[in-house]
Amino acid sequence: MKILVTGARGIVGTGLREELARDHTLRLSMRAPSPDCEGYEVVAGDITDPAVIERAVEGVDAILHLAASHGEAITFEETLDVNYRGLVAMMDAAVRHGVGQVIYTSSNHGWGFWPRSSTPLAETAPPRPDGWYGVSKIFGEAVMAYYGDAHGLSTTSLRIGNCGSEVPDERRRHMWISFRDLARLIGKVLERRTPGHAALFATAPCEAPFFDNSGLARHGFQCADHPDDHLADPSIRGAAPVPGIAGLAVGGGYAEANFAADIDKWRSGE
Repeated sequence: MKILVTGARGIVGTGLREELARDHTLRLSMRAPSPDCEGYEVVAGDITDPAVIERAVEGVDAILHLAASHGEAITFEETLDVNYRGLVAMMDAAVRHGVGQVIYTSSNHGWGFWPRSSTPLAETAPPRPDGWYGVSKIFGEAVMAYYGDAHGLSTTSLRIGNCGSEVPDERRRHMWISFRDLARLIGKVLERRTPGHAALFATAPCEAPFFDNSGLARHGFQCADHPDDHLADPSIRGAAPVPGIAGLAVGGGYAEANFAADIDKWRSGE
């Protein structure tokens, strides 16, 4: 299967590249070519450029959409071009070129203002985004649902907690997934051919999870890597949450960067 990977120079795209290439042919979309992408087909340019989108989407079987503008204190205006306009333009191109499957990488930050005391959150838990980045991810999931129904595409939103080669801190211990497992999950999702939208929390089984990842098993998938086997430092296992809203809310630093309310009143809503 030939897969377009947008945002392929990012942390997740770089980590997934070799894993996905074992079973699929990849076309990588990125703003500027990178020396570590030699041997891959690369489409360089801004994903908001219609000509770039056309070159990227034409002739692929599926799209893995990683490209996004992000940041703890990112403004609404800063998210508009890539996270809104670019996403819709890419989906329109997918319809024009008959691409039947799109996998969208959503984020834990769509639920970042949920208190940790309410976890694990079900797949049906209402969004509580912790900033404009999280808001844009909820918009992206709605776009996936719309194109799944309106155009008969098979769309999937993978709600990633944290993906990496190791677990960097206490918070991310509760929502981590390895590059290897995420690549395997993407392969499993690509086996789905039914039209419509599915949304899954893409996290490994762990102690005191923030998210209910039982949807993975319903799709016939099981993670191989456990967070506690990949801690950046052994002390993370017994670490306490950081003080303040960053340690009380699922979104951590993103929640802290955007919180301007009374913390006692916020806690009273737990």
